[in-house]
Amino acid sequence: MSGYQLINALDAKQRSLKENIQLVDIRDSNSFDTAHAEGSFHLTNDTIADFIKDVEINRTIFVICYHGNSSKGVAQYLCDQGYLDVYSVNGGFEGWQLIE
Repeated sequence: MSGYQLINALDAKQRSLKENIQLVDIRDSNSFDTAHAEGSFHLTNDTIADFIKDVEINRTIFVICYHGNSSKGVAQYLCDQGYLDVYSVNGGFEGWQLIE
């Protein structure tokens, strides 16, 4: 199985505006409820089964955490589950928010 790729927040945000990308936010519930990227799926231990059931294996996935560190482990986990095009967003949601 292959691994995830890295993408910076600017490129991720630009691609998400043009392509059918599934954004996955792994931050805690309070942070997600306060602010998140439009259309993002809040991935938690409670929602992972629904995500795997509902999201196609060949869909491009961008995993967002706070700064871009925790997302790497989740991105690799999704690759291990068979997802083919997974990215960890460097800069995380903090970087994402800074981009207009």
